[in-house]
Amino acid sequence: MIMQYALQRVNTMKQAPETPSRDATLLERLAREAATLTARERTLADALGRDYPHALLESATALAAQHGTSASTVVRLFAKLGYASYGDAQREARASVTALLPTAGQRAPATIGGKRTLRACVDDALLHDQHNLAATHEGLDMAAFEAIARLLAEPRGRLFVLAQKNSAPVGAWLALHLNMCRPQVQELGAGAVTATDAMLWVEPEDVLLTFSIRRYSSAPVSIARAFRERGARVIAICDSPAAPLVPLSDHHLLVRTANASPFDSYTAAFFLCNALVSAVAQLRQPAVIKALQRRDALWAAFESDPVEGLRRG
Repeated sequence: MIMQYALQRVNTMKQAPETPSRDATLLERLAREAATLTARERTLADALGRDYPHALLESATALAAQHGTSASTVVRLFAKLGYASYGDAQREARASVTALLPTAGQRAPATIGGKRTLRACVDDALLHDQHNLAATHEGLDMAAFEAIARLLAEPRGRLFVLAQKNSAPVGAWLALHLNMCRPQVQELGAGAVTATDAMLWVEPEDVLLTFSIRRYSSAPVSIARAFRERGARVIAICDSPAAPLVPLSDHHLLVRTANASPFDSYTAAFFLCNALVSAVAQLRQPAVIKALQRRDALWAAFESDPVEGLRRG
């Protein structure tokens, strides 16, 4: 049981004190704090160890009722373990469960099976996205980021953006804004020219930027392989180092997508794409300023006539 494991860890800690880590799991935190737990907290700790992570899918009140203690005892225990809140521990537990489940249908019982208020849905979404943003930022490979930004800022060759299924809105936003920063940006998503037709004219100076977020599709892998065979470079934005596009990419970046619902969160993906657009605009500063001024002039020319026409009518 967890307390036996904890006692073993206590002996280790006496020899080499640990520095608390916010990335430590619940079981590691319980082991670290075993000697400081009260009798009621030990009883609760044993129960958590037997049914982790599923035990934390319930509210603090429900967890307390199941184990004959109070909600305040539950809250005090998690504060002692170094969690900012019980909700923070729940986020960790949900992430542990959903990380192993590739589809929304499989994740649904673990994420929405318990009872939550609508306010809790809002708070949980905020908590998960804050963690996704922080983890993506802290884990960012700056060397890869800079290499990708410079590659995207290079005006020679075409830039193809491919994003399928749930990644499509992120890819569309990225293609739209990169098109304001550099020429020859082409989207390969829904409603655009098919990838097969686009690959008729792929040249070595071209670049493919594609997404690989679970549930992984075979099409982006096949397309990336075709671009590589033609000498073009491949950039991948993925949710895991094990994503199938990683070995086919010249450079890749990782985003966190954990969520309190069955669906992956793309907040961190938008953050990363926003950072890339900002970096490309910075690298192409004079050209981007002129392009945006031309865009303003085009908007004025195309929008003025219909507006004036409506006013006359």
